[in-house]
Amino acid sequence: MSSLDAFDLKILAALQRDARMPMPELAEEVGLSTPACYRRVRALREAGVIEREVAIVAPVSMGWPVTMIVLVKLERDKGPVVDALVRKLKKSAAVIDVWYVTGDHDLVLHVAAENMAAYDSFTRHTLHADDQVHSFETLVVLQQPKRAAALGLSSLAST
Repeated sequence: MSSLDAFDLKILAALQRDARMPMPELAEEVGLSTPACYRRVRALREAGVIEREVAIVAPVSMGWPVTMIVLVKLERDKGPVVDALVRKLKKSAAVIDVWYVTGDHDLVLHVAAENMAAYDSFTRHTLHADDQVHSFETLVVLQQPKRAAALGLSSLAST
């Protein structure tokens, strides 16, 4: 899609709040007919603007009440090294998100665990065991006052 208009932005903002919103309700909210709204949503999906639609499961509901942000420094910041570790991290059930970043660290991980012993086991088997991991720093999450994987599109849609 070459450019998004106000209707597209309103649709995206609404779907980020509730991806299961019935099409007639979505159409009414954004001010379009149901068929026009359906065509736009389909076009947004086909263009890759909407990457995928998922259910966000609360880690605590699955028995993983301990959440950490882990800052990882690698021995070498080279493509194959990063790719190998990312492949390993993707396979770990404990890892919720992985970001490859600039700055003092190379990777930022969002990790959930049953308890600190389970987190220790994860670090020993995944991070300490990898020769390319130079060091890592763990930040234990005390609270998550805002939990949204949504982009702030509402303000753009009203312009």
